[in-house]
Amino acid sequence: MTGRSTAVLPVFDAEATAALLPAAPLVDAVADAMRARRAGRLAAPERGVLPLPEGGRYLVMPAADEHLALTKSLTVHPGRAAHGLPTIQGQVLVADARDGRPLMLLDAPTLTARRTAAVTALGLRVLSTAPVRSVALLGTGAQALAHARVLAELGEVRALHVVGRTTAQADAFAERLAAELGSVELTAHGHLADALRTAQAVVTLTTSLRPVLPDQQPAGLLVVGVGAFTPQMAELPPALLRARRVVVDALDGARHEAGDLIQAAVVWSGVTELVDHLDARPEGGAAPVFKTVGHAAWDLAAAHVAQRMLTTS
Repeated sequence: MTGRSTAVLPVFDAEATAALLPAAPLVDAVADAMRARRAGRLAAPERGVLPLPEGGRYLVMPAADEHLALTKSLTVHPGRAAHGLPTIQGQVLVADARDGRPLMLLDAPTLTARRTAAVTALGLRVLSTAPVRSVALLGTGAQALAHARVLAELGEVRALHVVGRTTAQADAFAERLAAELGSVELTAHGHLADALRTAQAVVTLTTSLRPVLPDQQPAGLLVVGVGAFTPQMAELPPALLRARRVVVDALDGARHEAGDLIQAAVVWSGVTELVDHLDARPEGGAAPVFKTVGHAAWDLAAAHVAQRMLTTS
C-alpha cells in the first residue's frame, strides 16, 4: 500500500518569483554564497548538459548546503527567438536539505536573470574605486531588462544608458521601462560611443560571436561581460582583456564557458574570483574586467532569499 502526500507544492510563475527576490537581500545573499562556496560550506557540482533537437540544450544544475537543496533544470532553444517564443524555459525545485521535503517551485529564467543582475551589481560595488552612478547596458533582451530593474531597485545607479542593435530597439526598451524605473534616468542610444561618454561602467548583455566593444576603453571604465556563455561567444576584445586585470564570478566555470577569456588566451593564474575582493579595498590603476558565467551556488543564494520572504510574509 502506497501512501500519498496531501501537501501542495507552491508553484511561482515569473512575476511571483521576481517578487520573492528583492534586489538588496539578493545581492547580500550572493556575497554570502561566494564566501560559503570558498569555505566549502555548500556543494554545487558542474552542471549537466544534454543535446536537444534543433540546437537546443537541456541543462541541470544542483546545489545544496545544510539548509536548502535545489535542482535547476533549463531548456535552451536559440531558434525560438526568431518566432517570438522564449529561448529559455525551466524550473527550480527547492527542498529542505534536512529532510528532503519539497518547499517550492520557482521560475528558472526569472531567478537566473535576477541573480545574474545581482552578481553584476555586487561587482560594481566591490570593484569600483568610487560609487557607480552611471551604467551603460549593451543589449535589450531579458538580461538587460533584469539588470535595469535590479540596478534601479538598489538605488545606487542614477543613470542607465541603453544601446541596442538598432536605435528603434533601444527606444522601445527605454519606453517599456521609463515609467517602471522611477527616479533612474534612462536614455536610449543608437551608438555605443554616445552611451559610454558619461558611463562609469558598461555591461555587455549580448550573445555575440565577436567582440562588441572597441579594444581601447577609458582606464576608469569598469567593464562587465555577461552575455557570452559558450566558448564560441565573445563580447570582449582580446586586447582589452590582456590589458586589464580580469575578475570572474566562478573560475571553474569560466575556464570552460567564458568564450571571451578562452579566445583571448588569458593567463588563468592571474585571474581572480570576485570573492577575493569582497573584503578588500579596490585596487588602483585601470579598472578591471569582470566576467560572469553563473553558478548554481548563486541559484542557491536566490532560493534562500525566496524562502526567507515566504517564511516572514
